[in-house]
Parts: sequence; structure tokens; C-alpha cells
Amino acid sequence: MSSEIFIPSVDLSTIDPTKFNIELLKQRIVSHFKETGESPLTMLVKAEALQQLLDGIRAELKEDVINELERYPQGKAEVLGAELSKMESGVKYAYDGDYTWQKLNQEVEAIKYKLKEREQLLKAIKEPLVDPETGELIHPVPKYSTTTFKISLKK
Repeated sequence: MSSEIFIPSVDLSTIDPTKFNIELLKQRIVSHFKETGESPLTMLVKAEALQQLLDGIRAELKEDVINELERYPQGKAEVLGAELSKMESGVKYAYDGDYTWQKLNQEVEAIKYKLKEREQLLKAIKEPLVDPETGELIHPVPKYSTTTFKISLKK
């Protein structure tokens, strides 16, 4: 089986980078695989490689992009019809300096621990059982999952 994939010819330099055009291109590629009956596995492996490449480029250029955006008014620039803007994300607050918060957090953590213990018990039992202390009938919990896939590229 060949590792080559044949998709409709597309000159990416002629496509305006808009959500609409990306959706059209995606539909074109997906339709190709559905119409030809070609296995989508090769396409997905190559798409995963491209995704990792693009994520790496974004990560490597992050600081350069932020520095470049600082030269624009309000940290915003328009390039190829897209708006790039500098922003703060992942804002966190250090509450642990407050005594009342610390006490409340200790209570919450103790309850979380008890909840985890209970969840482990419920996952472990295979048939209903009676709690000797309370007389409560404890039932095993149902398990739900979604079937999906993962792609692991070689190093």
C-alpha cells in the first residue's frame, strides 16, 4: 500500500485565510476521500504531522509575534484579513495569603479526598452491597466512554 495520498490540487497561496475558505477546503478534502473510497488513515497521519508542525511553529514564534505586536497600536495588527492581538490568558490569583481562604480550602480539599475515596469504592464494586454502618444499598456505577482514536508519530 502506497503512503502517497492524492487530494484535489490546491494552491494554498491563492486562498484567503478565512474560516469560510478553510471550511471549503476541508469539505473538498473530506469529499475526495468519501467519493474515491481511499483510506483516510494515511491522510489523518499526515494531517497529524502537519498539525504538530504548525503547533511547533506557533510555539517557536510566540515571543517574536508578541514583540512584533507591541509595535502596533493597542497591540493589534491586521494581516491577510486576520486580526492578531496581544492578550493576557491563563490569569491566576494567589489566594493562599488569605487566612479565611486557607481554612475554607482545607475543608474543600478534605471533602474532595472523601469524594475520591467514595468514587474508588463505587468503581471497584461489581455487585450491589450493603454498607454495614448505614444499611445503605450501594450499587456499582455505570461506566461510559466514547470510541475515538489516537495518532502516535515516530520520533
